[in-house]
Amino acid sequence: MSHKSKATSRFFVEGADDFHAILALLKRHGLSRETVARFPKFQPSKNEDGTEGPQGKDAVLSAIKATVKLNPREAVGFVVDADDSAKRTWEAVASRLKGAKVPTPDGIPEEGFIGRADPYGTRVGVWIMPDNRRGGELEDFLQDLADDEHRLFRHAQGTTEEAKSRGATFPDHKTSKAVLHTWLAWQRNPGRPYGQAIESKYLRDDSEAAIAFVGWFRQLFALGG
Repeated sequence: MSHKSKATSRFFVEGADDFHAILALLKRHGLSRETVARFPKFQPSKNEDGTEGPQGKDAVLSAIKATVKLNPREAVGFVVDADDSAKRTWEAVASRLKGAKVPTPDGIPEEGFIGRADPYGTRVGVWIMPDNRRGGELEDFLQDLADDEHRLFRHAQGTTEEAKSRGATFPDHKTSKAVLHTWLAWQRNPGRPYGQAIESKYLRDDSEAAIAFVGWFRQLFALGG
């Protein structure tokens, strides 16, 4: 006798940094496995060898079609980085959603996409980091949670720029990540990972994008609030 796996709400992210940062942010807003009965199962995507790595975005994109089909009458969510273009990333997402019978608009809504695959009854959500508009990644979302008016954060930006001019080898598109790690290295407990930095309140939880993200998450998984 064959046994089908029990469908459940699922939430796909690119890797460990996204996994821990998003969980910590949601917890700051009162959403966690401990407080929400139907909290979705988080699934950080991995490389084929099981390790976290740069293939995370491709892994999330590749998971969309099958996940929608295999979780009927449930909600599934996907978070991917915009990288150099939110528009091109949305086009890549939309092509997978259409393959899963999910109607999509021409452009991703600024408040995040939520749609439905009618053949399966699956509710589907997509958030493109940092805010469904800009190019960028998780670190750009988190940078907005730092106190950007604080002189120490401005100093981290300046120091990172100076390091680049002196031969630091991080690529330009990773500048936000370099700034964030520099700033976190100067906190009371230096160098904490993103999730712990949010838990320790080195990072806030109330940027415009963060509030929108939490609202999108609540709506997608019908959590109210």
